[in-house]
Amino acid sequence: MAAQRTLGRKREYENMVAYIHGIDPSGDVAHILVHQKGSSVRFSGKLGEHRVSPSNAGDLDKWILEAATVWGLEDAIGVLRGWNAAKTLEKIENLNTKAAEKKEKLEASSPQL
Repeated sequence: MAAQRTLGRKREYENMVAYIHGIDPSGDVAHILVHQKGSSVRFSGKLGEHRVSPSNAGDLDKWILEAATVWGLEDAIGVLRGWNAAKTLEKIENLNTKAAEKKEKLEASSPQL
């Protein structure tokens, strides 16, 4: 009698699906990677790791909102992986300009030692 073969389990892999860019409270541009595995979403990057709450795991707009809330990002934008690079680079250049302005204001308002 031949041995029966059990059905293989479908494996889910974590994929990097999007990027979130924004200005952090210190005036630097933050770049956050968005990873998705099934219905679970997590962020990673220079600011640290964060698991997205299930209620915000649905789409890019909710990811942007959660990242902005968690890390206090200003002018946060999100880009799905593989989208128009030229437009994205333009948006990031605008963020760099705004971040430099914010950093100047922060340095001007801090007391000099």
